[in-house]
Amino acid sequence: HVLLTVTPKLADKVVRSLQALPPVRTLHSVSGNFDMIVIVDAPSIRDLDTLLDQIGAMDGVERTSSSIILSTRIDR
Repeated sequence: HVLLTVTPKLADKVVRSLQALPPVRTLHSVSGNFDMIVIVDAPSIRDLDTLLDQIGAMDGVERTSSSIILSTRIDR
């Protein structure tokens, strides 16, 4: 998961930029401290690191926070 805070006027640009990245699987708009949650699929930590750098450098992305799912406890 990658949580994003974005510049409101550039939110559509961020969405388009994320859409162009193949590892991005799902994008959610959310309420709270962050504006979006991006679900990504990276085959390695190195690939994830590169992807996080790409996302963080996007025009309109103000802040990111990421976490790695260790296990799934419930999947309905």
